[in-house]
Amino acid sequence: MDVSNRSQTALQQMTAQDGRLQDMINNSYGYVIFPEVGQGAIGVGGSSGVGTVYQNGKEVGTVKLTQVSVGPQLGGDTYSELIVFQNQQAMNRLMNDSLEFGAAANATIVKAGAAAATRLDNGVGVFLLPKGGLMAGANVNGQKFHFMGNGQAVDNMNNTRTDVTNTTPANQTTTETKTTTNTPAPDQATH
Repeated sequence: MDVSNRSQTALQQMTAQDGRLQDMINNSYGYVIFPEVGQGAIGVGGSSGVGTVYQNGKEVGTVKLTQVSVGPQLGGDTYSELIVFQNQQAMNRLMNDSLEFGAAANATIVKAGAAAATRLDNGVGVFLLPKGGLMAGANVNGQKFHFMGNGQAVDNMNNTRTDVTNTTPANQTTTETKTTTNTPAPDQATH
């Protein structure tokens, strides 16, 4: 199953736990859903996952999550993560690869009533759904995100996006023909 289908399954599982979460998504500017984020072992830990990004109900790309954290972690936790963006500025931080969660970042464990009790931080809400039971801790500190739009490759050095759907191998030549139609100007009558 591809990331998009797994993302939809994870989202259905989350909204089944808290129906108000769907209202929050419907009223958001956009969101990203990670079907599975895996955490590392005790000590220096890390997490990673790949998710699907939606804007106005349409899939607009994928995003890679990486997290490195130092300190006590009870390893092996796996969870789904939903990030909801209240406005365009918040969503742009994700799409420009400038979204990063610091020590003050809050994540809400999904359960009945969780969406109503969630506090958005700079237009961003984070929800976690543990896989297979309780989670020792909901730590999103140090998460960073790398966005790739549909049909685009991202060059982080220049922060530019290039369309990769129309690439041509270097040993081929392409010819582009443009057709222009000239429309005569309407006659100007004098009265």
